[in-house]
Amino acid sequence: MLTVDYEKCTGCGACVQRCPKQCISWAEGEFGFRYPQIDKDACVNCGMCEKVCPIDKALEVFAEQKAYAAVHKDTEVLAKSTSGGAFTAIADAVFAQGGIVYGAAMLDDMQVKHIRTSSKDDFEGLRSSKYLQSDTGTTYQMVEQDLKQGKIVLYSGTPCQIDGLKNFLGKDYENLYTADIVCHGVGSQAYFDKYMDFARDKYGKIKALRFRSKEYAGWSCGGVVVVDTSNCLKKIPYRDFDNYYYSYFLSGDIYRKSCYTCKYANTKRVGDFSLGDYWGVEKLHLTFNTQDGCSLLLVNSDKGHRMLEGMQSLLLQETPVDSAVKQNEQLKAPSKLPASRQARILEYEEMTGVQIQKAYLKNYKRRYLKGSLKSMIPYKVKLIIRGGGTEVGKTTFVHFSDEYGRNVVCAAA
Repeated sequence: MLTVDYEKCTGCGACVQRCPKQCISWAEGEFGFRYPQIDKDACVNCGMCEKVCPIDKALEVFAEQKAYAAVHKDTEVLAKSTSGGAFTAIADAVFAQGGIVYGAAMLDDMQVKHIRTSSKDDFEGLRSSKYLQSDTGTTYQMVEQDLKQGKIVLYSGTPCQIDGLKNFLGKDYENLYTADIVCHGVGSQAYFDKYMDFARDKYGKIKALRFRSKEYAGWSCGGVVVVDTSNCLKKIPYRDFDNYYYSYFLSGDIYRKSCYTCKYANTKRVGDFSLGDYWGVEKLHLTFNTQDGCSLLLVNSDKGHRMLEGMQSLLLQETPVDSAVKQNEQLKAPSKLPASRQARILEYEEMTGVQIQKAYLKNYKRRYLKGSLKSMIPYKVKLIIRGGGTEVGKTTFVHFSDEYGRNVVCAAA
């Protein structure tokens, strides 16, 4: 019988989905994160849950890894993508072969869940970042059925979710492609639900929320909230300094406990592809423009390399892996456990979302005022003030570090 290690459990769901007696369910733990709970009376001690658990298993190391800067050629796709649109290009290559794509989507009720889609028309929800843990549901079981039927499958998720899927399957499938994300950590759905209670109290009926959107701040960390008013849909900037969820996520206060000791936070990747923002790309003097976003694309397997060879929708330039790692901290080590995390847990347990927001504004008044003032400065002016520029062709790229130490790059002209 599986013994749940609350320090290491990633919540991937492999054990829940593999149990032949369906005697493993979810129970809420610290910060609202879900942990497997075994009904001992129904358990037959078959050992399947232990067999598929990825926690203490060694990582498979692929033979040859290459790093690329990637930008989608379609400007509409690029505008809708968090970074450079590499995930869309990989998904399109799978759709072109009649394949199936799985990934995290934020649904209408603001719940983040993994979904299955066989059509580009339904793909939109899988694009862009979701800064909380997705519920994999029964998607591992669905993937297994698709693979056995000979369908080509792409499964995207956090590295622990990809590793969970591979251990669940227990064998390699040539028709399975996986894409893991370069991940800081995950927030819990329950903690986010409290934030949404505050957001609805402030804004009204919320139609959508995008953690990252290029509409207001270009390729950076700003997002947008779409509010359904009586007359129209209204878009409101979603910024890290004026709401507690985004701020605490970026500062690392609200991650799952296992995220702070994550064994995947290095270049030993579990997916055929690894995807992230290529921060610092402006220093590489590429042959194409990256001002509207650039994906970091790590290709980790022979299968991934073969797929990339036939992909025509991306502008690609190979770069040293060391350059990709240099300004992506999560390819070096896990996020650090902040001392302030315990205060966030107490707030979650004792306060409503509205109360947490009030406490945040009181305790971080300086951050809020600073962010508010900066938001009034014209975007390009702010970039010129805050950082030095790197000229590529006729475009000057400005690069700087924000208050969280994240590297930011944007076009100044």
